[in-house]
Amino acid sequence: MREQVLKEAKSLLRVSTMGVLSTHSHTMKGYPFGSTVQFINSDANQAYLFISDIAQHAKNLSHNSALSLTVFDQKSQDDPENSRLTLIGDATKLPRCESVILIQQFIEKYPSASQYMDLADFHIWQVDVIRVRFISGFGKIFWLEHNEWQAYCA
Repeated sequence: MREQVLKEAKSLLRVSTMGVLSTHSHTMKGYPFGSTVQFINSDANQAYLFISDIAQHAKNLSHNSALSLTVFDQKSQDDPENSRLTLIGDATKLPRCESVILIQQFIEKYPSASQYMDLADFHIWQVDVIRVRFISGFGKIFWLEHNEWQAYCA
């Protein structure tokens, strides 16, 4: 059963194009800050964000790397049983020289992001997943641990 849950969760992450990123607000201590973001992933084990240093999330992450990224089945937004997945982890800002391939992958998936490719303040942030919450319908709620998330290849 866990293998099927992992398969479904990673499949949802692979096909999703938008998520809600929540970081710890640096200016409003104790409050979360969330907004929608585009992302890419590698083998559905890690997620990558492409954000500007002047973005609120980048400012927040430079003070506290903890975050959550929630993605959901976008087929029918009014169905309360839609699958949703929350990655809980820590983000690391990657140097531009080490993330050229990831930037290219991001632009392949989101061609409109090409306008940011040459801007020096845009960086890839790697999300290292600590734990995953997956809800695939009423009563189908699972915590997926780091080791099983990393080990499972769909």
